[in-house]
Amino acid sequence: MDLPTSVTALGEQLGGTGEIVPDPALFSEAGVFAAERERIFARPWIAADHATRLAADGRYFRFDADSRSIIVTRDSEGHLHALRNVCIHAGYPVCDAEDGSAERLMCPYHGWEYALDGRLVEPELSSRIDPSRLRLTSYRVCVRDGLLLVAPSVAPVSDESIAGPLPAWLADGKVTGRECHNTAWNWKFLLNFVGSRPHLFFAGPTDAAGHDSCFEFGPLSRIMVNSQRAVLLRVIPKFAERTDLQLIEIASGDAPAETASPEVDDGVAEGLRCAGVPSSSELNREFFSWYWSLMSPA
Repeated sequence: MDLPTSVTALGEQLGGTGEIVPDPALFSEAGVFAAERERIFARPWIAADHATRLAADGRYFRFDADSRSIIVTRDSEGHLHALRNVCIHAGYPVCDAEDGSAERLMCPYHGWEYALDGRLVEPELSSRIDPSRLRLTSYRVCVRDGLLLVAPSVAPVSDESIAGPLPAWLADGKVTGRECHNTAWNWKFLLNFVGSRPHLFFAGPTDAAGHDSCFEFGPLSRIMVNSQRAVLLRVIPKFAERTDLQLIEIASGDAPAETASPEVDDGVAEGLRCAGVPSSSELNREFFSWYWSLMSPA
């Protein structure tokens, strides 16, 4: 699709030396959001969760990647699958549960059933239909350093783009908390908020030293780590003016029991409240250059 005028105008401003004054439509227009879905949101990889989320065969969980829903499963042979949560029959979500354990996934609309690898198993259809069409759309999924990574695109992707190396303790870490915050912000404002306030995600006496490193997975997920704790952050665009923020706290297996920090969730919620109504003046030339590099034609 062609780039909206507000995006191309930003590129023209970046070509000069003057102050960057973006068109307000860059943060509210549905056409801009659609172009961002096509050019940014589906870029690999997304750090979806910690591998312990699928510790046993038959487990599954659901997560959002922008306005799309994806189910990550572990089948009876221990193989992982990432599936688009859309029934091939009538487009209804196959799975409403946040997570669970099952031999099959059943769409509640008309009862069509799918194996955990995405194959349709009910109802019986003509053998003349290509079997590859009788399955949920699937994406690349892998585990790296204890994290479940998903590439939300049907296009071929390379493992070389995965961040790392992450701390060795992360693979055996334990999840100590999951939280989600809802905002009425454009995703660009929330991503800037996350990047400019790392102190909100490492609060409390066990984190006095703050985080040592930050690793990014694609444009919208990153993990901040130190010697005992990690916080996985996922910015989830829903609409042009609604974005969610998911936090997954992970502690080293050797960390004390009190490593979990309820202060983190409270601090993030308070930080979002105190931030007020976001303004494009908070985004600098470096941010807009990064944005344009992803949106501009190759």
